[in-house]
Amino acid sequence: MLKAAIYILTQNTIERRVYLKTSLYFLFKNFNAKYKYPIIILHEGDYDNESQREIILSIRGDCQRLIKFQELDNEDFKIPNHIDKNKLKRCIDIKPVPYWRNIKYRIMCNFWVKHFFKYCKEYDYVMRLDDDSIIEEPINQDIFNLMKEKDFNYMSNILHIDCSICNYGMKEFFETIYPNKKEKLKELFMEHKLDNSSKYFNKFKELYENIHGEEYKNTTVDMHMPLMYYNNFCVTKPSLWNTNEIKNIVNEIDKKGYIFYYRWGDAPLHTLIMTLYDNKKLAKLSFKYSKRLQREAFKDDEGNLHSFMPSSYDNNSCISKK
Repeated sequence: MLKAAIYILTQNTIERRVYLKTSLYFLFKNFNAKYKYPIIILHEGDYDNESQREIILSIRGDCQRLIKFQELDNEDFKIPNHIDKNKLKRCIDIKPVPYWRNIKYRIMCNFWVKHFFKYCKEYDYVMRLDDDSIIEEPINQDIFNLMKEKDFNYMSNILHIDCSICNYGMKEFFETIYPNKKEKLKELFMEHKLDNSSKYFNKFKELYENIHGEEYKNTTVDMHMPLMYYNNFCVTKPSLWNTNEIKNIVNEIDKKGYIFYYRWGDAPLHTLIMTLYDNKKLAKLSFKYSKRLQREAFKDDEGNLHSFMPSSYDNNSCISKK
């Protein structure tokens, strides 16, 4: 019998509870009321019994029994000991791009890459759905059975590209890990040059010098934007992520520290690891789905408003709809 579950990471704040209840409503309405897979809500110990009951009572009928809460290990959401906290703070303060984000965001990215899969070893397949992500239309097939029938390793929805400054050095890192797959890596990054006429160049130069401890003397820099599936929704096999091969790659990423010093994202890392592991076993499941930044303007850490929403309601920001 197929063992599968849906995992949601959240926090017990008013804002996140609203997002969580909304996400759960559409998850059940458009998929899980029919297929009834367990939903494990991950939290850092801040979900007390009353708050758990509030969430459960927001679910209808016998679907309430599908909700479980899992408290995370204390170390999962701490800055690793090998990360220089003073250097990290300087990196955060440079803010070379509007979506540079904060320390908590980096800790979250680190969690999804390094710690998450230890919680789901008992399952054949798991879905990740973020608490602010919405399934906007009915999914009329069992996603987990589809994964099994097609023997997929990874499936997601929205295909995009991520920031080259945030992910600086990622292409070169994977070239050292997979020296025989450099041609494939060319397909997974879009190239562009950043020169000293750009408003971002001096910030990048300051960031580079802070991280590497040496002057950046060039007037241009070769940048690479990684192709990625958004993993706010994704489905994968935990058994793969718990193999020595992939855990060794994750350990090398951890040693680099670039999730923290730059802002290497868990989405491009997941996409690259799965693609380079077996590029024939990734798939795109197309359905109407949105994450919060496709629905809302947002404030950065200095209170400035930004909007990266699509220009119309017909567009979901995919760069590929195949």
